[in-house]
Amino acid sequence: MSLADDVKLSIVAAACTLVLITIPENIIHVQLDSASKYAPLLVFVFYLFLKDEEKNSILPWYLLIIYATAGVLILKAVNSFTNGII
Repeated sequence: MSLADDVKLSIVAAACTLVLITIPENIIHVQLDSASKYAPLLVFVFYLFLKDEEKNSILPWYLLIIYATAGVLILKAVNSFTNGII
């Protein structure tokens, strides 16, 4: 892995974290707990500890960050709809 790949992945994690901070508060009108709010950054930290310099592809980490972000948003939206918050 090159430093450029690490920077790209960190930008994706930061963008997804901003999405998780702004969308639930402004559109769904609910608060996320800190583990849900910072899930993309946690995935990036796991990447930093688990990366292998020779064999590891970065694409699954991109997908994991994006899927974690989408999963948190979908689950929180479904939960707020079933509880009648919206």
